[in-house]
Amino acid sequence: MELFIEKYRVDVNKTFSTLLTLAIDDIKDFGSKNTTFSKTIILPGTNNNNKLFGSIFETTARQDYNPLQPNVGLNFNAATSARALIFVDNIQVFKGTLRLLEIINDNGFIEYECAVFGELGGLVASIGNAKLEDLDFSAYNHTYNLTNIVASWDNASAGVGYYYPLIDYGTYSTAKKDWNYRTFRPTFFVKEYIDKIFANAGYTFDSTHLNTTRVKSWIIPHNRKTLTSVTTLAMDRQVSPPQDITDPVGSFGLIYGIIDFNVGLLGSFSNPIIGQYKYNGASTNSRLIINITNITGVIYNLQFALFKNGVIYDLVTMSSPITDYVFDQPFNFNTNDIIYLEISGNGISGGTFTCQGNIKVTSIGSLPVPLDIGGSFIANDSLPQNILQKDFLSSVLKLSNLYVFEDADNDKLLKIEPFIDFYANAQSEDWSLKLDRSKTQRSKPMSELNSRYYEFNYKDDSDYYNDLYKKRYNQGYGSYKYDSQFEFSKESTKVDIIFSGTPLVGYTGEDKVYSTIFKKSNNNEETVDSNIRILQAKKITGVSNWHIIDEGGGSLHNSTVYPYAGHLDDPDAPNNDLNFGVPKELFFTLVTGALNVNQFNVFWSSYMAEITDKDSRLLTAYFKLDFKDIHNIDFSKLKWIDGVLYRLNKIEDFNVTDPDVCKCELLKVINKIY
Repeated sequence: MELFIEKYRVDVNKTFSTLLTLAIDDIKDFGSKNTTFSKTIILPGTNNNNKLFGSIFETTARQDYNPLQPNVGLNFNAATSARALIFVDNIQVFKGTLRLLEIINDNGFIEYECAVFGELGGLVASIGNAKLEDLDFSAYNHTYNLTNIVASWDNASAGVGYYYPLIDYGTYSTAKKDWNYRTFRPTFFVKEYIDKIFANAGYTFDSTHLNTTRVKSWIIPHNRKTLTSVTTLAMDRQVSPPQDITDPVGSFGLIYGIIDFNVGLLGSFSNPIIGQYKYNGASTNSRLIINITNITGVIYNLQFALFKNGVIYDLVTMSSPITDYVFDQPFNFNTNDIIYLEISGNGISGGTFTCQGNIKVTSIGSLPVPLDIGGSFIANDSLPQNILQKDFLSSVLKLSNLYVFEDADNDKLLKIEPFIDFYANAQSEDWSLKLDRSKTQRSKPMSELNSRYYEFNYKDDSDYYNDLYKKRYNQGYGSYKYDSQFEFSKESTKVDIIFSGTPLVGYTGEDKVYSTIFKKSNNNEETVDSNIRILQAKKITGVSNWHIIDEGGGSLHNSTVYPYAGHLDDPDAPNNDLNFGVPKELFFTLVTGALNVNQFNVFWSSYMAEITDKDSRLLTAYFKLDFKDIHNIDFSKLKWIDGVLYRLNKIEDFNVTDPDVCKCELLKVINKIY
């Protein structure tokens, strides 16, 4: 037997032995995805091996690590897997990664405890604890404007790029027909998340399913209260054009008014009343800078009064000649603080004077601020936070019951297909003569292994419609509970994903349907942070004319199409659904279409039929397998055993040094085609 790491041959003992377990599925661990793995391998501390492992047994050893170089020698890093191959009689029986578990030093006698894992295990190890925000989406940084918002609607099923869906985040609509631009937030595609996860881990994948138009339309919507950018600039507004301050009475020569800084970045401030600015962020120590310049007109005894929450914070009086007003000081803001600058003075009756200026607030550190039209959108600032990449990937696999299996010839290439396609047009081979009939065979009805109920769950969230649905039906929106009818079990087994369901809502007289994520307080809508979601995107045409509006309600764009996103592929005539089960209640009127073409019925029902059928059996027996069998193993190929057809699930403890009989688990085939 020969073991290679990073293409370098490793010394092994004459008594070297390793037991490999190969698996595609584990019926006892419902919903899990498995890979080849070994029990502990002991490698001797020879000069060659010590060199390959970078003399890591030396407690003082320390070397730089370059991830672009092979993980061997002076570049060896025990925290990172190394490429591994095992050959027996020149036949490759294993391809994957090696992990160093422990170094044993017994009075100078060195040994290395290791284990090897198949490609799926190597992928998971390479991903580690990386999060979605660690992925690089900077190629999609762009200007947040109407041109880019509208142009993105053509990307609905592209699988790459960005897409601005119309999602009801609350507070942004006029009668649920016209929508403030702030409800439009850029989203990225599930397919590109997966592409980047694999690429960062140094892997590739091949999947017909993940390259379908349907999957390419899946997006991860923005899940925070507001669309923000991270900046040290909290507000930057100007007076444009120059503002006229007049005598409001027209006879007494008393001139006064609030300066309206009417153009520019509001940032973490809102503008509830002309000239007044309300801080909406958390308490912060900032710097407030105000400059009023180019004061012209007949005026004397001019006063500038800076107000904070209705109380004068700074007061400056000027008499002729009038000079510029400058305020530049540290300034503490608390949530809901309101500031404004009032100007007053004496002049000629009916007179006027003109001024220009700007107001700027900078924070001590960087902070997220609401993104205004014309601002710079930084893609990575809006990615879902604190979501592990491996949890994201696992949930996508569970959503469509995807099988992950290794390519026999190509390193770091995984193939990904649903159960229903994995066995499609499956070939078969006869293993009857490989069966060791001298050993005990066990055939268990699946009812003895499985639960009564199987719950396919979207994660609960606390927004208004999710909460309403959960209270009414004691089940999360999008979830499904399957009853196997097993009489001898009352237990439940769960398949949980990290995504939350997203209710679709429609309104009387309105022909658009919206995914809805907001809360209600005293019947008033509130924008909220939410759990991560997954939706299907589609550009829908032929709706009544509607508008994207600005803060004051003015039209920025009108259209008869809208950028839909929801669990249904089309809310007017659905053909498929991202939910596991049919909703017990719809919050809109469905005209036509199918609701039963969902994730459970399409991707899980045939699998459940296999493992819960009254004739379903799990056979555990011992088979005589050789190196060629392991090298050529194909879990999609069905096995005939004494005239009965089975699916191979697991090969346990195959001895690559001295092959003998090994235990296998096989599931009886109930139907070849569903």
